Amino acid sequence: MTEKYILTHDLGTSSNKAVLFTLYGRLVAEARHDYSVHYPQPSYAEQDPFDWLHAVYDSTHKAMEIAGISPDQIAGITFSCQMQTLVAVDAQGMPVMPAISWLDTRGREILYDRLWTRPRIIGYQPLRLLRFLRVTGGAPGHTGKDPIAKIIWLKEKRPDLYAKTAKFLDVKDFVIYHLTGTWCKSVDLAVVWWLLDTRKNRNQWDEKLCRLAGINPELLPPALPSAAIVGTLQEEAARLMGLKPGIPIINGSGDIPAAAVGSGALHEGELSIRLGTSGGIAGHFSRRKIDLAHYAGCIGSTYPEKYYLALAHQETIGICLEWLANRILYHKQRLSEETLFEDVYQLLDHLAAQAPPGAAGLIFTPWMFGERCPIDDHNVRAGLFNLSLQHGREHLIRAVLEGIAFNLRWGLEVLEKLYQPVDRLHIIGGGAKSDIWCQIIADITNRTICQADNPQQANARGAAMLASLSLGHIKSFEAISEHIVIRQRYTPDPKNRQLYDHLFREFKKLYRQNKSWYARMNGETGWALTNRGVQP
Repeated sequence: MTEKYILTHDLGTSSNKAVLFTLYGRLVAEARHDYSVHYPQPSYAEQDPFDWLHAVYDSTHKAMEIAGISPDQIAGITFSCQMQTLVAVDAQGMPVMPAISWLDTRGREILYDRLWTRPRIIGYQPLRLLRFLRVTGGAPGHTGKDPIAKIIWLKEKRPDLYAKTAKFLDVKDFVIYHLTGTWCKSVDLAVVWWLLDTRKNRNQWDEKLCRLAGINPELLPPALPSAAIVGTLQEEAARLMGLKPGIPIINGSGDIPAAAVGSGALHEGELSIRLGTSGGIAGHFSRRKIDLAHYAGCIGSTYPEKYYLALAHQETIGICLEWLANRILYHKQRLSEETLFEDVYQLLDHLAAQAPPGAAGLIFTPWMFGERCPIDDHNVRAGLFNLSLQHGREHLIRAVLEGIAFNLRWGLEVLEKLYQPVDRLHIIGGGAKSDIWCQIIADITNRTICQADNPQQANARGAAMLASLSLGHIKSFEAISEHIVIRQRYTPDPKNRQLYDHLFREFKKLYRQNKSWYARMNGETGWALTNRGVQP
C-alpha cells in the first residue's frame, strides 16, 4: 500500500515553509521560500499577498522533489499562518491594497477615537469593554495591532478602498480562496478579531459588536473549525503546485494555536513556550479567563468545541537574535572562521556559553517593537542595562537569551495566576533548537523544559496532525500527543536559583521605573522629533 502524506504550509512573517509529514507526524521533507515585510513609514508594516501565494506554489514543488513522492500520495493540504495580518480583497479575491501586517500600529489612534471613547479606565471605555468581554472573552488591545483597528483605519482613512472590499481575510484565508474558491476563516483566527461571539462555542460574528465598531459583518467570512475540510484543490491551482486536483483542503489555523498542538501540550493545564520570530506561552483550558492589564487570556483553540487557548503573547523573541546576528555581529564570517561554526546561531550559542549565568550583571529587555504580554505597551523598547567595560560579546549574547527568558517568566507568572502552577513546560520554535537557551529558560523559570523533536516545525506539525484527525487517521484531539516526540528534557540548576530570582525582580523594575520615559521618547511627539527618516 502506497504511503500517504499531509502537505502543510507554514506561512510565517518572513517566509513560507512547505513541510511534508506522514499521517502520524513524522517529518519527511521541507522547503522554504522567503518574502519581505515592507515599512513604508513609521508604524506601518505591509506585505504583498501574492508573495504568499507564489511561495506556496514554489515551495510545494521543492518539497515534493526533495521527498521524491508522487502527487497521488498527498492525502490532504493544510496551513498555519501568522496571525492578525489583514488582507482586504474584492469579490474576485484580489487585494485592494497591500496586506497590513500584525506588526502594523497605524490604527492605534483611530481605535481610541472611535471605539474607546471617554471616560476610560486603564485605556478602555467601561461599558464597551464589558460588552466585548461578555461576548468574545477579550477585547482589542491598545497597540492597534488587532484587525479591528486596521479595518477601522481603512474605513476612516481610505474609504475608497473600503468600498471595494468584499471580504477581510487572514493570510491563510487568502491562499485557501485562491486554491479552492472558498471564503472561510478558522475560529482561532476569528476570535482575535474581537467580533466573534464565543459564548458556549457559538462562534458566529456578533452583529451588535460589528455595529459598534462600524464594520459590516457581511465582509467577514464564515468562521469554521481548524479541522474542517473547506474545499478541494482546483485545477489551475493544482497545475501551479504540481499536484492533482481534488485533494482535500483542511482549514488549518494561526501559528500560535497550531504550535500549541505541535508541542504535545494538549491536556488540560499543560503549557508550552514558543520561541519563534515572536512567541510566548500557551496552553489548552476549558474555562475562559482574561487579564487585560497584562494582555493575557483566552483566544480560540484549534478544537473550539471543547478547548480554549490561554495566551501570553510576546512580540519579539527570535527576531532579537536576528538583530544581534545581522546588525551587531555583522562580521559573522570572521567570527565563524575563528570558531569553526558554519551556522551563526550555533556560533551565538558557543559564545553565550563562555559568559557566566547572569551575564556579569548585564540585563537586556527584549521589547524591540513594543510589547503585548506581560506589558501591553506600544511605546516600550529594548535596552541593555548595566553595561560596563568588562562586558564582551559573550556577555551581550547571553544577556539577550536571558532577557527573553525573563520576559517569558513574567508571562508565565501571569498565566499561572489565571489558572494554576505547572512543573514543566514544552518548548518549540526555531529557538528551541538551542540547548543552552533551553537550559537558561529552565533555570530562570525553575521549570523542567521538554524540548519537542524538530521544534522549529511545531506549527506545521500541529496543523498536519489536525488534518490527519479530520481525515480520520487519528482517533481524537488528545491522541495527537501520542505522536509528538520529546527529544530532551532540561532540569533547573539549583545553583542559579538565587541569582536568577534577583535578576528577575530587577528586570521587572526596569520597566516600571522607565515606563513614562518610554512614553515620552516613543509617543507620537517623541517619535517625530527623534526618528526623522528612520524606519522601524
